[in-house]
Amino acid sequence: MKGAIGMRQRQGMKLLLMIMVLLLTMSMLSGCLFRREKPTDKGKITVEDPKKQDQAQESQPPAGDANGDESPTEEKTGVFVGDKAFDFTLLDREGNEISLSSLQGKVVFVNFWATWCPPCVQEMPYIQAIYDQYQKKDVVILAVNVLATEKSKDAATVNQFLEENGYTFPVLYDVDGSVTVKYRVSAFPATYIIDKDGYIADFVSGAMNKDTMEKKIEKVLNP
Repeated sequence: MKGAIGMRQRQGMKLLLMIMVLLLTMSMLSGCLFRREKPTDKGKITVEDPKKQDQAQESQPPAGDANGDESPTEEKTGVFVGDKAFDFTLLDREGNEISLSSLQGKVVFVNFWATWCPPCVQEMPYIQAIYDQYQKKDVVILAVNVLATEKSKDAATVNQFLEENGYTFPVLYDVDGSVTVKYRVSAFPATYIIDKDGYIADFVSGAMNKDTMEKKIEKVLNP
């Protein structure tokens, strides 16, 4: 009897271990999670505890605009499809200021990413291909590196990563994570596609392949 009980316990432990490995694998494949915090003076954001991944994974940003305000008499600015996209100004690789509002009249592909995120790195070649394909059309690629989450906290290190891989698409640096927090990004990569009038036309949480990127851009570029 004791032998049978011991065998069942061992089988139960093996099953539990298999489930834990499966859950860990799923979390790694689904995206790179981080904890979204209310911005401090420095606006830092930190890596998410895997135990809280179910709370962090979202197919759409949370309901309502980022301020929680809904005024029927004012244009709604927020993070949902159909909302006016929040404006932001960030520095690019050359130290130039780029503002989202200056790009009205073009479709803007805004991708939030980090070098430590495997799914982000996986989709980089596709972003480069999309950039090469659309750079002479009314489409702008903005790959927003969330520098606040990078181990080095140094744009030069990220630039080296980009140069070593031959990536030439525009990269902006969210140094303190404030833009990432404002857009309520809870997992990397995350992509917003903004139409020519500055409204959010699509949102994707997780990595995409080139075909998916192209279809989504074409849908907004040629509605």
